[in-house]
Amino acid sequence: MKLQIISLLLSSSLLFGQNEAQTQKAEELDPIVVESSPLSPSVSDSTQSWSVLSGDKLQKSKGATIAETLSETPGVSQTGFGPSANRPIIRGLDKFRVRILQNGTDTFDVSAQSEDHAVPIDPLMVDRIEVLRGATALLYGGSAIGGVVNVIDRSIPVSPYGAQGASLLSSYNSANEAWNYGATAFGSSGKFNFQINGSKRDYNDYDTPSFKTEDHHTGQESGPFTTVKNSHGVNSSIGFGGSYMLDSGYAGLSFSRYDNDYGVPGEHAESDTLIEMESDRFEFRSELEITDSDWLTGVELNFGYGDYKHSESGYETENNVTEWHTHATYLREGFEGKIVLSHEIGELTGVLGFHGLLDEFKIVGEESIFGGTTSTNPAITSEDRTKLGVFIIEEYQLEDSTKINGGLRFDHIDKDFAGAPDRDDSAFSGSLGFNRALSELWSFGGNLNYTERVPDSAELFSDGAHHATESFEIGNSALGKETARGLEILVRRTSGKVTGQLTGFYTKFNDYIFLEETGVERDPDGNTPPAAGKEELPEKKYESAKAKFYGLEIEVDWLALENPGWSLLLSAYGDTLRATNESEGTNLPRIAPARVGLGFEVQQGKLDYGMRLTRSFKQDDVAVHGGHSEETTAAYSLLNAFASYEVGFGDSAGELFVKGYNLTDELAYNHASVLKQYAPLSGRSVEVGLKFDF
Repeated sequence: MKLQIISLLLSSSLLFGQNEAQTQKAEELDPIVVESSPLSPSVSDSTQSWSVLSGDKLQKSKGATIAETLSETPGVSQTGFGPSANRPIIRGLDKFRVRILQNGTDTFDVSAQSEDHAVPIDPLMVDRIEVLRGATALLYGGSAIGGVVNVIDRSIPVSPYGAQGASLLSSYNSANEAWNYGATAFGSSGKFNFQINGSKRDYNDYDTPSFKTEDHHTGQESGPFTTVKNSHGVNSSIGFGGSYMLDSGYAGLSFSRYDNDYGVPGEHAESDTLIEMESDRFEFRSELEITDSDWLTGVELNFGYGDYKHSESGYETENNVTEWHTHATYLREGFEGKIVLSHEIGELTGVLGFHGLLDEFKIVGEESIFGGTTSTNPAITSEDRTKLGVFIIEEYQLEDSTKINGGLRFDHIDKDFAGAPDRDDSAFSGSLGFNRALSELWSFGGNLNYTERVPDSAELFSDGAHHATESFEIGNSALGKETARGLEILVRRTSGKVTGQLTGFYTKFNDYIFLEETGVERDPDGNTPPAAGKEELPEKKYESAKAKFYGLEIEVDWLALENPGWSLLLSAYGDTLRATNESEGTNLPRIAPARVGLGFEVQQGKLDYGMRLTRSFKQDDVAVHGGHSEETTAAYSLLNAFASYEVGFGDSAGELFVKGYNLTDELAYNHASVLKQYAPLSGRSVEVGLKFDF
């Protein structure tokens, strides 16, 4: 039924557009170039599924986190750990299989280690977001086996500003009494361009429709509640950067700092657990066009350095004395660099790239998940990682309407552990794709891919209580490489009054690594059965199995009416995904349900307004493990709306906007969240704001 609904969306929208094309002249749209690719393809002729959020579309979608901003992107769900710690999930794959990049390099955080760890990027300062669905291992290694989210800002100007200017933004959200402030200033002096920016967000616990929680041991209900406790926080950012315009390109440097202090909701919210995060970042980027070579056409340099720290603290009672105590501190310092050489030989174009990543990761404190609590694994105090890779991607113009491309990548990963034997691994990836223009309106493409991923230290050596997931996690040092074979087919309509994309994908894993509940209970000290008076935590172990992921994604925009002074745009999207453990014949856990979204937007002079209704279906394809079944999640509908009005004072242009979320105040749960029953989605809320450009 779910698949039929999504198919109906396709037939009613794209086929209508096909009839419309017979009477309307094709209107060519400006190509959307994907900056994440060294080949810089437009979305229209890419062999892989991409989405780009920029301009007005991005402004209307911006949420408190990058994952929330992408929540209505086909194929993308979110971990849902409250309003602060929220990470994108792509086609059911998360954590170490999805790379989150800032301007093409690592964010140097620990968000993949745990659901309660935030991504240190402020959506207020974002200029563009690229989502690459499916394996992108050729560019980023096996850690991008699920996809990439590349967040692009204006930290380094890539073209001359030509003038001075500034932007100001302020908004208020009623759900959690959140105040947002942002400012950017930029200018030029000769060939030198510069910018400076800053932001701040301050918010309280957020409101929800009335809900109850259930103790997973006793089954006893608590509540009702209308607020998610300990979901407040405050974050701020500052950054500056500059670039020098060369005759054949540019070179630039930037610095940014992000601070984020936020509460951790959930079963342990009563302890007022707080994460205090600090992230410093330096970047260097340069692109040079080569004109005096017979084959070399350009050189791209991209380097990033990050210094990250966060501490986890809360109230702790011992001997009838309650004190504020720091339980654990996470430290990560790293450097990533990429050199890409572009070439063109006849009809053959391509890139040769060299990629390196060096980082050091430490956890200190008694709540380290690498504590070696059960003696199953040794205690790990630090990890030094060196990753060196080389890749080549080639594209050939077979004929005017057809392109084929392929590539290979090899990585060597050296991991040195303090407390465990060192580990050296290698990983290989390859892909082959094509794109064929069927007409001025339609194109057809796809790709085959093979990827190897080396397991992360958390999957190898975890051995301790993980309160964020309310479990006792145990790694498996015997895990080998995770391998995946994937197929993706795309049909696109990239011009005319109707544009859209339909994607079908299938990925089969050997040795898919996941956390499986064993049915054993432990206390935080590792004792089983738990000692009297101690907290009981379900034991989960990292295991590997054969697995497969397959599904459909669709996105359609239809310019239904266009008259002098006003227009009507209709939109629809949908996705559905199945993920199964083929070794046991069961479903994999925390897979987002199928969903369909319908919306409209009216532009009338200075006024712009619209609505979107998203229906998430019941998720009853649940995992069975450890002797019990994962809880089903009920279907729900979310109705959102927006309106904006252009205002101006003199030479300044501004925009007054209002957004409404969950206008029907429906109780909704995110099935992919480990915190589902403690942190439902926000209730009815309104955001009002003002943006000015000087």
